[in-house]
Amino acid sequence: MQSSVERISPVECRVKVEIPWTDISTRLQDKLRDLGRRARVPGFRPGKIPAPVLERMFGKSVRQELARDLVQETFQTAVTQHSVVPLTQPVLESSSLEQGAPFSYAARFEVPPSIQPKDYTGVPVRRRPAVVDEAKVTAELERRRESLTELRAIPEPAEGETPRTKTAAGDVWTVDVEGQIGDTRVTRKDVRVDIGVDKNEFIPGLAAVMEDVELSAVGSLRTVRFVPPEARMRPELKGKEAVLALGLREVRVKHVPALDDDFARDTGEAESLAELRGKIEEKIKQDDADEAERDARRRLVATLLERNEFEVAPSMIAREVSAQIDATKRQLAQQGLKLANVGTSEADLARRIRPQALFNVKAFLLLDAIGKSESLDVAEEEFEAELTKMAEESGQNLARMRAQMEKNGQLVLVRAQMREEKILDFLMSKAEVTEAPDPVESSDEGEGSADAAAPSGTET
Repeated sequence: MQSSVERISPVECRVKVEIPWTDISTRLQDKLRDLGRRARVPGFRPGKIPAPVLERMFGKSVRQELARDLVQETFQTAVTQHSVVPLTQPVLESSSLEQGAPFSYAARFEVPPSIQPKDYTGVPVRRRPAVVDEAKVTAELERRRESLTELRAIPEPAEGETPRTKTAAGDVWTVDVEGQIGDTRVTRKDVRVDIGVDKNEFIPGLAAVMEDVELSAVGSLRTVRFVPPEARMRPELKGKEAVLALGLREVRVKHVPALDDDFARDTGEAESLAELRGKIEEKIKQDDADEAERDARRRLVATLLERNEFEVAPSMIAREVSAQIDATKRQLAQQGLKLANVGTSEADLARRIRPQALFNVKAFLLLDAIGKSESLDVAEEEFEAELTKMAEESGQNLARMRAQMEKNGQLVLVRAQMREEKILDFLMSKAEVTEAPDPVESSDEGEGSADAAAPSGTET
């Protein structure tokens, strides 16, 4: 077999292959004989059809079938001989299979672009200083308070006080729910309803309609009718009336600990509230520093892509778009939702995802080219150390975790991510980094970084 490969565009090649007649004549005859044993031709018994008749009636289709087989069998070998990596299956441009003549064909296929990276050192990069967001500190303290909050029996009134008879903010009901919202059936046991809290509700608005329930109603059944707030409902349920039968099983009151030193000690993280707050601030500042570093690296890559223009094979972008769509669908499925539930479709999502997908693919290709140019790779001891760290952090047996990751193809991904981080570390070490806060963006213009390529988020 003789073959040649030529690049016909930055992302497409053409392969030409020629196979001697002596290598294919036997196969062609075998196909005709096999067909002759199975064919039904008037005037001839099965297996007794003369070769000229078979050739006249079936020769063209048999040669076409053999030609397809030969292309599939020889394409990979041909491109491998010329050290070419195909991204797509071959698209046949021409082929010829005639009696006594060599079989030849030409086919085109997509390939990664050939990139010679340039101007990737001394790149000016802005990195914002890390800050402590007080709102996040408050939220973290509240999260810890929530974890230490207890549900207690409603206390008996003090001597001389009037007993409380109605539900109040801070009460927590446990109810069984059965009914419907519009035409959608709803049923759930042991639903927690926090009075005065409207987030993370099983059915938005349920806590509000239970604010006037008498405490003595425990053990009874109550029917409620209301229209849940549209802002927190799935599109197909917006504006629909909820008719629900509530089995009122139990009511307790939340005991929220005070933000004091006792609370800090109860968390097991600090001996005083000041110490706990300091640790939270330190963690939030480190998280913000990590995010600032990621932002700076995205800006660095965006600048490098401006300095290194190249074309990307359409199939690579299509695969990235498809992977992101699949990831979005899996995330929605975990919430029991589909794309239609959040007001979008695959076509619309693909359109919005495409700019970021293009950026991701180009970034991967350029960073890979820089890594090869600088001979940057992950040493085996570095890889093993990372796996050991992952096993320790997740509390897994290293050998068992490694076997599972190898089975799922995750080892290759981890190594690729480590190599990319190593390349980015190298680039940042060679960059001219300036510490400066994010500029204030006007209403009609942005900074023009990698972030600008990101598609708008999906409503969930």
